[in-house]
Amino acid sequence: MKFLHISDLHLGKQVAEFSLLEDQKHVLRQILSLAAEHKADAVVLAGDLYDKPVPPAEAVTVLDWFLTELSKMGIPALVISGNHDSPERLDFGSGLLSASHVHMAGRFTGTPRCVTIGEGEDAADFYLLPFIRPGNVRAFYPDEDIRSYDDAMRCVMRHITLSEERPSVLVAHQFVTAGGVQPERSDSEVLSLGGTDNVDVSNFMPFTYVALGHIHRPQRLTRDSVRYAGSPLKYSFSEVNHQKSAALVTLHGRSEPEVELLPLTPLHDMREIRGPLEALLLAAEKEKSGREDYLHVTLTDREPVSDPLHRLRQVYPNIMRLDFAAHGSEEQEDADFSAHEPEKKTPEQLFDDFYVQMHGEQLGDEEKTLVRSLMNEVWQE
Repeated sequence: MKFLHISDLHLGKQVAEFSLLEDQKHVLRQILSLAAEHKADAVVLAGDLYDKPVPPAEAVTVLDWFLTELSKMGIPALVISGNHDSPERLDFGSGLLSASHVHMAGRFTGTPRCVTIGEGEDAADFYLLPFIRPGNVRAFYPDEDIRSYDDAMRCVMRHITLSEERPSVLVAHQFVTAGGVQPERSDSEVLSLGGTDNVDVSNFMPFTYVALGHIHRPQRLTRDSVRYAGSPLKYSFSEVNHQKSAALVTLHGRSEPEVELLPLTPLHDMREIRGPLEALLLAAEKEKSGREDYLHVTLTDREPVSDPLHRLRQVYPNIMRLDFAAHGSEEQEDADFSAHEPEKKTPEQLFDDFYVQMHGEQLGDEEKTLVRSLMNEVWQE
């Protein structure tokens, strides 16, 4: 029994003003190819299929295409909702989809849905547990003392009876820690303040393999068979050094499974570059590949430079973020001219951004006072 473990597709996601839908389709095509090449018996999607509870229509179309292709290939899909998904929306049509071997668990219904894949010695039980909160579990077990996420998970685990003959795979989407030690996180994840939503890995010891979603860096927890697949693409610059992958899991009965990480290649990589403007422009002319990557650029010029974002985008069209180092030092200033959500900024903040872009440094307090005074005069007129 072999299956691919992936998670955190975040279909429909935008980073800065850039839609990543084409990038997501590109990597999903690779996953379909890997499933065929390795003759996978199933594909596990461990939550956060979409980036928002109400995804754009284009994102829904991409997921529909992906699941349809798996069904055509005769490969069952085992899918749960994550904290970014709408459980009710994912559950729509789930009964009909099961007939096409797309097994969807959107809402928590008291116990994880169990789906048996394969026959005879190659069979395995997959327990589909959507993202849960303490309130979800208390609704089904009002007599239980459930105060935390860990209490909720322990309650759910107590109500599962695993087969003694077949391997058991848990598919879950939670913030899992090991004895209080947190997994390596990225800026693109949304977690509760102080880690109050954590559940301990000890909850999952009886399972042969635990397919986790929620954390975007691929990693194991205590053993290879308890694993975050990670997101298939980089969704923040904190992930520039990550190697994205799909986990190929081979079950050998109830023994420890084999796990192989199959690399995924992005349509556009996400990188950080740094240096004086003219040096970066010259380097771009010599660069044969990577000019269309998603970039975070830090300029180190000591003197003011004219219209750097426009000039850089002539050779690097997909710049997501432009920063200025403090007077050419190695320390990056907080100033950020990335044109992120300008509609949420005040006129003063927009002018501050423009000044940083033009001069490579921020306005002083006296200059800010003068700008505010001039703006007030203009508005009064």
